[in-house]
Amino acid sequence: MLASGSTSLHKSSMNRKNLIRLITVAAWVAIIAIAYATLTRVGFVYAIYFKLAPFLMRPEMGTYAHLEHVVAFAILGTLFSFAYPRHTILVCCIVLGAAALLEIAQTLTPDRHGTLMDGLEKIAGGAAGILFARTIQHFCMNKQTTSD
Repeated sequence: MLASGSTSLHKSSMNRKNLIRLITVAAWVAIIAIAYATLTRVGFVYAIYFKLAPFLMRPEMGTYAHLEHVVAFAILGTLFSFAYPRHTILVCCIVLGAAALLEIAQTLTPDRHGTLMDGLEKIAGGAAGILFARTIQHFCMNKQTTSD
């Protein structure tokens, strides 16, 4: 009886570790993908827009760009917060720093331009993602504490 209980606990622990590893890999892949999309030629961004526009009710390109900045960094902030739940300051530095640095690096590319507004949109999205994940983590921890 005790052996099956400890095996169940061990499986649960292994599943959690594997999930955290998967989220961590997804976070780093996401930041690499965002960096590529930010620093590549502008034609790449337009190609993505034209593929997604029918599903998004054909928003204006400017509206799409603003939405894309916020959503991409919100997802990034969420992923990093779940990947590193005990390192909120590190997560903020990675996500918010990446937003600022990528926007600055974008000014070095010949056909792209980094703007303060784009950088602020990315920072706001990243902060929203971090806050979202931290809120979920807080409520899950409270739920576990009260059920024990």
